[in-house]
Amino acid sequence: MNRAQFLVLALLSVHVLLGALCLAASRGEKESPGLRWWGWGLLVYAAGLAFTLGLVFSRPVAAFIGNSLIALSPVFTVHGVLHYTGKRLHWPLSLAGVAATMAVLAVGNFGMAASTAVNFIAPTVIATVLFAYATAMLVLQPVPDAARPARFVALVLASAILVWWVRIIAMPPLLAEPVDRDRLDVVVSSFAIAQILVGVGATFGLFWIEVRLVQSAMSHMAFTDPLTGLHNRRAILARFEEEAARWSRTGNGFALAVFDVDRFKEVNDAHGHLVGDSLLRHVGSVLAQAKRTEDVLGRLGGEEFVVLMCGHQSGGAARAADRLREAVEALPMIHEGEALRVTLSAGIAELPADGADWDHAFGVADARLYEAKRAGRNRVVGPAA
Repeated sequence: MNRAQFLVLALLSVHVLLGALCLAASRGEKESPGLRWWGWGLLVYAAGLAFTLGLVFSRPVAAFIGNSLIALSPVFTVHGVLHYTGKRLHWPLSLAGVAATMAVLAVGNFGMAASTAVNFIAPTVIATVLFAYATAMLVLQPVPDAARPARFVALVLASAILVWWVRIIAMPPLLAEPVDRDRLDVVVSSFAIAQILVGVGATFGLFWIEVRLVQSAMSHMAFTDPLTGLHNRRAILARFEEEAARWSRTGNGFALAVFDVDRFKEVNDAHGHLVGDSLLRHVGSVLAQAKRTEDVLGRLGGEEFVVLMCGHQSGGAARAADRLREAVEALPMIHEGEALRVTLSAGIAELPADGADWDHAFGVADARLYEAKRAGRNRVVGPAA
């Protein structure tokens, strides 16, 4: 076995290991169809390489089957890659491309004017088209929260295309008689090493994307209220610190509004907790649509919501909170054909007059909220004019 054959065997082995790793990782607690399809593509490519070694069938048959599988493999791998973009593979068109490639391979291996060059060029053409499309989508429409690793994978796929065409350009002079076996051995070995690097690099890049997606999901769970999809208490506290720091630098108005759903217990008692949950989601949705873009909305827990009001003028926070209260009052929730009227009470704290930290500001806003409750509900109580 010469050096080129050894490295092709190493290329085959690496793709088998990477493919098996991707399949094993894709079936964990978090399903990863991208990794699964990429893994199958690597295994199909490895099977194609195994056939091209010509250890079982005659040379033309082995070349046809092997290169047909190699032409099929990018359909699987690109389908996997596209799971990390906003696009999906067009299967009929892709399989039609594979069928056309197999027809060309059949002519090149069994036709009257058989040519070994077709075994290099035909699979490269379809792989180039598919990889170029995947590269473009990774750059233009990467999955949210993983743009950087997506660009890395795009760079690796573009490198693969470059490697394939450099090999095609370099091969014809080497196959001309008399064949320089040493130079051919060097080129084939170099290609095998480059393919190993591409396979490893792209696979690690896809795992990098998966890690980023898991981190994003964990962050979302940690900072999002599961019932309403709004910021939870932890996220609101973090944003309060950010906005308070910005206020201290710029001096722009900053206020805290705490809202409470009036008579929420009566809704639960009369209609059940599922309807109560729906009511909270309804209130959160109305507040999210009615608030200003720069304001931050969250749910503290139970029936309490909070809005961080940024950049208001004197007295503007109370007026803004009253508009939110009116928006909720004007839009009852429809349950089984019945309109459930919803009202809110709210308390306002302004920085720095009512405190410069969360504990003090929230304490003042909460006290004013209960003042609004005692005064008859469905109202906003802010700082005295």
